[in-house]
Amino acid sequence: MATKQFIESLNQSNNEQFTFTCKGFDLIICIGTLPSRHNTTLFENLRASDANVVYLFTMEDPVLVEKSAFFSRYEIGSEEGVFALLAKSFLLHVKIPEHIKNYFEELDEGYISAESNLGEEEIEEIEALYQEASNVLLVLGEDLVCHPRASAIAHLAGLIAKYGNVKLLVVGSTPEMIITSKNETVLDEVEELKSFDGVVVYQCPAMSEEEEHSLIGSAQFQMAAKVQNNDKINVTINQEVYPRTFVRDDSLKGVIALMPCAKADSSYPYHVVKIVKAEVQ
Repeated sequence: MATKQFIESLNQSNNEQFTFTCKGFDLIICIGTLPSRHNTTLFENLRASDANVVYLFTMEDPVLVEKSAFFSRYEIGSEEGVFALLAKSFLLHVKIPEHIKNYFEELDEGYISAESNLGEEEIEEIEALYQEASNVLLVLGEDLVCHPRASAIAHLAGLIAKYGNVKLLVVGSTPEMIITSKNETVLDEVEELKSFDGVVVYQCPAMSEEEEHSLIGSAQFQMAAKVQNNDKINVTINQEVYPRTFVRDDSLKGVIALMPCAKADSSYPYHVVKIVKAEVQ
């Protein structure tokens, strides 16, 4: 199971680093999830929390962005780079093994910042909130678990927990899944970012049966995909065609559309797609 493998790759030597609640923290850093879609309990807990929330994702969750002390959009697929930048920033002034220190010193921050769209100023803002906090929670979302570089991401997140001031909440995990590990973390070079140029959809859980037949996008997406509200369309992902109705949602921003599914598979949920208007019978 992907979640269990991800937890193992976090390389935590004791299970006290893990938590299943948002309570008792004064800073919550939430990365790689759209809670209003994936986990309504988490979403409500984040909304109700008095903690400062740092929300990093590829698109805006309007309610969560409003609640956040800091929000930033990163590029699709760049989660490994995001964690490399955060880990270096958070662990700069703590004692870490020499090989990890060397890894961070050799990190090409300029390139990773440009590729991930998370600049030096943003990292500094997040670090300032981190340094002020006494109880920090790092929420690790579904996108990280099913990312092609999941274990590399987990290694970096695990370092933040091991040497920093952080507890981990892996979205979708249960106490039975927690695996501790005595392995020494081996860090890989951050992989070059795969291109997601074109029209992109994000496969996510459907909130109703009706949604399973919809593709939900912003005005910007509508222009990019050259579709109109209520158009009948065919969405092609890896040669598979999905008949949908385009629904414009003005609360959404950016050029990634939501593609609700009854059951999401375990692959990375972003897809460059081909969209054509369906022929009227």
